[in-house]
Amino acid sequence: MTHALVLLCGGLSTRMGTNKAFLPFGEYTLIEYQVRRFRPNFEKIYLSVPKMTDFWMNLAEKLDCQAIPDRIEKIGPLGGLYSCLSAVSEDLLFFTPVDAPFTNTDAALTLCQTLEQSIDTVPEKYACVLVHPTRGKQPLTAAYAKTCLPNIECMIQMENYRLRQLLTPEHTIIADILVPQEHFYNMNDMPSYYHALQMLAEKQPALFPADFVPQTEQTIPYVSFSAKSGTGKTTYLEKLVACLKEKGLRIALIKHDAHGFEIDQPGKDSYRLRKAGVDTMILSGPEQTVQIQTHATGEPSLRQLLSEIHDVDLILIEGYKFGSQPKIQLLRKDYNETPVGNLENTIAYVSDFPYEPVLKNLPVFDLNESSEMAEYLISRFI
Repeated sequence: MTHALVLLCGGLSTRMGTNKAFLPFGEYTLIEYQVRRFRPNFEKIYLSVPKMTDFWMNLAEKLDCQAIPDRIEKIGPLGGLYSCLSAVSEDLLFFTPVDAPFTNTDAALTLCQTLEQSIDTVPEKYACVLVHPTRGKQPLTAAYAKTCLPNIECMIQMENYRLRQLLTPEHTIIADILVPQEHFYNMNDMPSYYHALQMLAEKQPALFPADFVPQTEQTIPYVSFSAKSGTGKTTYLEKLVACLKEKGLRIALIKHDAHGFEIDQPGKDSYRLRKAGVDTMILSGPEQTVQIQTHATGEPSLRQLLSEIHDVDLILIEGYKFGSQPKIQLLRKDYNETPVGNLENTIAYVSDFPYEPVLKNLPVFDLNESSEMAEYLISRFI
């Protein structure tokens, strides 16, 4: 018998606010991370998607996978099982949600092998699952044989889409293997996503770029705004900061200048002392304090800069368009109509023309109005 893996990518991600499959996860997107870690155990990997679009086709080709669209829309994971089992040539499939980043890959293979062996002696068996200590049978991370298709079709005809009801005792094998508790972890909202990042950073720090800040080190939420120079980032941020301040938030801002800058004034005492060789200059007055630090070993990473900010509610970042931080893209008609940098961690767009993101569920805000963006940032990060 032959088997393959299916990543279920059809969830609506309503609680997350953005498509979970494309959230940054280590140095990859979540879907890339999942494909990479399952590949040693599964030569063939399918992506269960809501609809077949050019985007999903191109992504599947990039990942050396095959996308399978739902044959019946909006019936949940049961629709993914039905569509994939109907479309593939393999005898059985192991299914796991794309937002279950710690599903044990060896356990997945073992469930497939256990089901194969059981079918040889008990042909009516068509599912092999694990049992959670408190939540019972886990139907979304399980192996299913094509022989369950008639039962799925009957459930669909009866408009019964509850996947657990497919796992009847006469058709289901309970795998007697031990897995780590994290095997059952699922990311449903931003807090669970941040917790998953922390877990991954502790287990596999090499997967993270230098600018990644684990939640154990950085508890202040941050988001960057990216655009081609001249789009109007600073003007927009000026209005946005005013809106956020009206709502009582304390705001920090990191602005990256790739060309270098000078804020001190030639002729002033501080300027003369810095030119004489002072490495760190602090200017302090009744209303503000400024620290000017000369980089002896190169520019500090975004991670270092973030770790030095305290006592604020939100950090806004202007620039770092190729960084791994959550990103909002600004677009202006007839000047900058194409997003810049890496798009995998883009969470929203701001535009002065009707813009349709490749990922349809990402929000688009008005470039000339900032109050809705302020509400969005508060609801998502605060």
